[in-house]
Amino acid sequence: MGRYRPKRTQKGKLDHKKAVKVKRRKKDLDQIQDEIKLHVPSEAKDAKDRNRKKATLPFDPDLPGLGQFYCAYCARYFINATTQKNHERTKDHKKQIKKVREEQYTQKEAEEAAGLGTSNT
Repeated sequence: MGRYRPKRTQKGKLDHKKAVKVKRRKKDLDQIQDEIKLHVPSEAKDAKDRNRKKATLPFDPDLPGLGQFYCAYCARYFINATTQKNHERTKDHKKQIKKVREEQYTQKEAEEAAGLGTSNT
């Protein structure tokens, strides 16, 4: 008797990884920037000021904390106010704020980067 041949389960694992990746997809940076432009008043100076001026969110039983505790910069919902405050103190949140405050890329810039636009050389 010889050794057993290993089963070929790699294909199943890859399909599962792809399904999970698509299921847990986060919002892209440009989507977050557009959302903030629409919902946050321009006279708000910092993140705390923006959170104070934000209107109450509608109740949604499917979201954590009934959808009441939302971080607009990270596009995340939290269970309660203390978890949201703890999140606002993290390094990841502060990095995300810097990314969101950068100027959005335009279609023209994307075409120039791909070599389709006009160049000055």
